Amino acid sequence: MRIGFTYRFNNLWKEHCTPLIERHPEHEFVTDRETTLKEIETFHVLVGGIEPKGVYEQALSVRAVFVPFVGVDHLPAQVFIERGVRVFNSHGNARFVAEHALSLLLCCTGKVLEYHQDLARGVWHGWAGKGIFDTWDSIVGSRVTLLGAGAIAQWIARYLKVFDCKVVCYRRRMVETLPEGIDEVYQDLHEALQVADIVISTLPLTEKTRRLLGKEELSLLKGKILVNVGRGDVIEEEALYHALKEGILKAAAIDTWYSYPTAEGEVHLPSRFPFHELPNVVLSPHVGGFTPKATIENIKVTVANLEAYLEGKTVPNEVDLREMY
Repeated sequence: MRIGFTYRFNNLWKEHCTPLIERHPEHEFVTDRETTLKEIETFHVLVGGIEPKGVYEQALSVRAVFVPFVGVDHLPAQVFIERGVRVFNSHGNARFVAEHALSLLLCCTGKVLEYHQDLARGVWHGWAGKGIFDTWDSIVGSRVTLLGAGAIAQWIARYLKVFDCKVVCYRRRMVETLPEGIDEVYQDLHEALQVADIVISTLPLTEKTRRLLGKEELSLLKGKILVNVGRGDVIEEEALYHALKEGILKAAAIDTWYSYPTAEGEVHLPSRFPFHELPNVVLSPHVGGFTPKATIENIKVTVANLEAYLEGKTVPNEVDLREMY
């Protein structure tokens, strides 16, 4: 079997993959990205991430693709379904995305940016005679609705329990056993939104989740806080901007966006709407799962997935391409 890496095979990949390669001399491993791309139609297995349009379609012999992160909306799902290609992803960075979601939320409620910027100008909040009306908000005891109940959501739920939050989640399918840290599951989106003080989206982008939250849904979040670490297009772009500008949403912290740079170092705003001009938004450049520790965990999971596949064992992270997660 010929196995090719389109992902940059840096020292971290080399460290974790070398033992696997040595244990399986019966397979050919090509770790050079340029060679893999040049000969892509000859590979049976690919380890790769986001590639230019048409790259995966050229992999005519591929049987399996291993993605070293969660999102798979960049893959040609219908082509893979027709060819019988299996896809495996990694949830190794889930706890780190959850940590970033919590940091964004606390930055938002704690008014960290506002206080920092004002104190740098000599302005002291809480000292101007306004007392309790000029302070930050605590999330202790808050009601939090998670959109999605996957690995990221479950880690967020665990972290929120430290703050004595009641944590519920929205998912289309009911579960027999509640995920750890989650108190209740809602199958009705509107009900799930209405019971919340804080809503955190961890949803992947699929045809069923695209623009799941539009003007009607956002109108249910009057005075509430929204955090998005899932995918940008789960929330309708224009509706979100106006909900924030008009004060329907109290605030939002956003890590996943609508427009991304196409070249390294490019100055590029994340939306066609000026979110960056709004005072009730904390912006983050889609780096929730991008830390050295998270990268190592994703590599470890991907290598373990690949070895299980090569040995004919069950791989725990297979993607349902019809559902796209």
